[in-house]
Amino acid sequence: MMVPAEQPFVPVITGGDVGAYSLAREFHEAYRVVSAVVPTAENRNLRHSSILQAFPAGPMTEEGPVVEALVRVAGELLAAGPRRPLLLLAGYDHLVRFAARHRATLEAHGYTVPYPDERALDAAALKENFYALCDRLGVPYPGTRAYDAGAHTPAALEAFVAGLGEGSGAVAFPVILKAGDGGAWADVRFEGRRKVHVVHEAGELATLIGRACAAGYRGSLIVQRLVPGPDSQLGIATFFRDGAGDTRLVSYGEVIVEDHAPGTEGNARAVLAGEHPTVARQGAALLDALDWRGFAMFDLKVDPRDGVAQFLEMNPRLGRNHYYLTAAGANPARYLLGEYLPECAGGAPGVPEGTVTTTGPVLTTTIPLALVRRHASAAQRERIRAAARAGRIVRPFEYAADRDLRRRAALRAAELASVRAFRRYPPA
Repeated sequence: MMVPAEQPFVPVITGGDVGAYSLAREFHEAYRVVSAVVPTAENRNLRHSSILQAFPAGPMTEEGPVVEALVRVAGELLAAGPRRPLLLLAGYDHLVRFAARHRATLEAHGYTVPYPDERALDAAALKENFYALCDRLGVPYPGTRAYDAGAHTPAALEAFVAGLGEGSGAVAFPVILKAGDGGAWADVRFEGRRKVHVVHEAGELATLIGRACAAGYRGSLIVQRLVPGPDSQLGIATFFRDGAGDTRLVSYGEVIVEDHAPGTEGNARAVLAGEHPTVARQGAALLDALDWRGFAMFDLKVDPRDGVAQFLEMNPRLGRNHYYLTAAGANPARYLLGEYLPECAGGAPGVPEGTVTTTGPVLTTTIPLALVRRHASAAQRERIRAAARAGRIVRPFEYAADRDLRRRAALRAAELASVRAFRRYPPA
């Protein structure tokens, strides 16, 4: 589908996953507009869609080619008619940073960039800074140590690993190993690399850190206490805070199960919307301290030993599995347009006054329901049944206004293929 020349504004969405399609769907649901989606390559998530136009850009790990691609897309979108606003929506943390770093260039080509500057991004998205803020505000997070890959030497690594179990904040195996700078990590490749590593002993940890440093990663590497429990202990909390400093949206979702295949690990496949007042209060306090503007999403895991939700990280954007917001009644497209391009909303409904807190039960899933139930806790299965009785089970890719039969057949086949993937790479 081509973006109509007469359309008053265009969402330009980077990425090609469920998050990108969800945003295109949300803008179509709210404003009946066609989005421009900029993926690495066109894929089954986007192909044969009537609500978006794909502009494949090739690899999107280096900022120069990404910015060039966005400038090229802007030229195509603005060549067909009068100048109109382009609302840039980044699907990954490193793309948020590219947009913030090249704001002047992008704005000169018609984009509105709904993200804070790099200083604010550093304070929020670099994990060492985020955990320091959690310490200051008394927000719980797992015990953590950081290794400076930029100052790596064999002796420094040996001393770091040997000292993990000593002093305050000691970390015992098994541990989580992840990058402090997710944007920089996206461009690093080495044998065995994963988004998040579960590490069971010191030698394995030293090997992984050594490989990451040899591959050119120079940020911090976070070694963190592993919070026990299955995927169903995970949570995601999404907030929207406006330019006046008011929290306008709070939405909590329980993850039922994630992907565990290499390359896709950590991607939630089913989310059960609900409420968590403690997380709502803590997340709002973090955003107030940062003086944040826009969307933010926190990853959490509830420790089954004490029921405390541990904050794992903050993403300076909507998460890929954010459609649970819309399914629960809070379409993020309305918040984005109302904050950044209010003149383009026309007569469409805006967002309610005050703070909206979404409630459940509402389930969003991209895998068969039988697979969701298999990995849900007993309490979650009961809420899933309640969602089913209320007609509140939603599949983000299944949109009544986007009904091309070729598209639906491909997506159904992909959903069924997930059963084989979970059999091959089962959750721990």
